[in-house]
Amino acid sequence: MWLINTIVSLFLLLSIGLAQGRMNAFGLGHYYHNQGIRNAADGITNLTPSFQDNVSLSNPSTWHNLDFTYLSLSYSGNNNSMSNSTLLNGYSSLSNAVWIVPIKSKSSLGISLAPYSDQRISVTDQDTAVFHAFDDTLNVARSFDRSGGIMSFKVGSSYLLSDVLSLGMTFNILFGSARQNEVMNFGGSAVVQSSRMRFYGILNEFFISITLRDNLKAFSSYTYSMKPLEGVYEEKHLFDDANGNGYHDFYTPYYDFPFPDSVSAEPEVRLANLHSPIGYHLGLSQFINTRTSIAFEFGVINDDAEISDRVYIPLDNWITRTNTAHISFSRYPNDLSLNLYDKLSFKFGLTYYNHILNDQTSSITEVGGSLGLGFIFKPVGNQIDINYYLGTREYPDIADAELVQQIQLGISLADLWFVKRRQK
Repeated sequence: MWLINTIVSLFLLLSIGLAQGRMNAFGLGHYYHNQGIRNAADGITNLTPSFQDNVSLSNPSTWHNLDFTYLSLSYSGNNNSMSNSTLLNGYSSLSNAVWIVPIKSKSSLGISLAPYSDQRISVTDQDTAVFHAFDDTLNVARSFDRSGGIMSFKVGSSYLLSDVLSLGMTFNILFGSARQNEVMNFGGSAVVQSSRMRFYGILNEFFISITLRDNLKAFSSYTYSMKPLEGVYEEKHLFDDANGNGYHDFYTPYYDFPFPDSVSAEPEVRLANLHSPIGYHLGLSQFINTRTSIAFEFGVINDDAEISDRVYIPLDNWITRTNTAHISFSRYPNDLSLNLYDKLSFKFGLTYYNHILNDQTSSITEVGGSLGLGFIFKPVGNQIDINYYLGTREYPDIADAELVQQIQLGISLADLWFVKRRQK
């Protein structure tokens, strides 16, 4: 009971915190694949198996090894803070939902939905300008708020070519929207410039799994932009936010000026090539014994983006290259044992990120570790997972390091009824 209360309290704290981190201020926001754990079932790795001894939910080329249809849901709580600050930036949300159908142990089909980019940021200028006009003294302060983000919907499949080689691929549709307000406050009166952006793009990923020996497997993936992310930008008319709610509306007791129905927005502008990733990842998994393995992964992703000046970036920079390295240790459960301890799975991993910025002279470095625990139940292998990630992130322009914490809760349910029905 104490553990349940602690977990619930932690998620409440993360939910009411300010939903941003410093990474949100770079480019199109914070990409979820650049922090911690993607989902509770896989832990810190992306290619090498950790959900089961031969399955990774993030690697479609392993999906056909599942015995049953699986629905896996993960919920994430994130907390970011600077080392010399008491301000906590936290948020929680669904981090991954995936449904996978294996077909006769030869192929598979799956779909997933997950957040891709978080663009929430709130910045207030610490400097207040003072000037005199018309025998009056005016204090002017600026602020910027952005909300929204990008989602990822994937359709994936795999096919077993031989006993030692399998292929997989995903068709990744990116979509979403963002809203941003630039506000100038004149001694209690706020003039707001708001704009909207809608996003759309398509990424493709190809995966290969190769069995080198009975206890040694190699994995690889290649990512490219089939249709680089583009946006439709719409700039609204300037208005005096008389009622102070941040929206151009008729909300009482005061009415914004000019009235919303007396002005119109600027024509929409299409912005191309906002995000265009291309790169690869390699992984190696070595079994120490039948239930224990160690894995290594590394990868490089380049982003050939050309972000328009119309897109306001708080820190005026974005990530153009990311180098990653992971090492993990996994202990898998014993499905046939009646011992409670044998129903548990353990995951431990270390990770390293190096993000090269657009100016090519500076980079962001993150080092972290994760610890995960899983429990299987029912004959079909239903599984509950919890993962905790702790890391530190260093920026080129500030001395303070950012502390990154993430907790993931997940449940994976096997559908025996669906398999039986499909075989009729």
